[in-house]
Amino acid sequence: MDKIKFEHFIWPQNPEKFQVDAQMEPLYTIDPDGSIHYQGLGPLCRVIRGSGVFQGSKAAEYFNTLSVYMAAKLFGKLVHPIWGTFQVYLMELKMKQSSREDYIEYSFVFREADSKGMIPMLPGNKPL
Repeated sequence: MDKIKFEHFIWPQNPEKFQVDAQMEPLYTIDPDGSIHYQGLGPLCRVIRGSGVFQGSKAAEYFNTLSVYMAAKLFGKLVHPIWGTFQVYLMELKMKQSSREDYIEYSFVFREADSKGMIPMLPGNKPL
């Protein structure tokens, strides 16, 4: 199987876990008399999660590259050889405590955005 890619970063070994959660929130309006009317569905919100291990002499370099992408707030293409292409932001990156320089257990969370880079609100979230 081909490797997963995020912009210029190519996973040396695909993550062991890759999960896509998709949600939509029903939209309603409330009339002054209290009547509730269904208006349809809100935007599709996809969250892409995964985890795996970077191994070998470049393990720390691989993890640090993703850390730089996250710090730069990079909006880009995440390409999975089976599940397709997503326009995303890297929202979360974790290194497990058992990691060391040549063996890094990691997990990530990407959030899908529209073509303008806007991330739809997840169901249950409220604007500030």
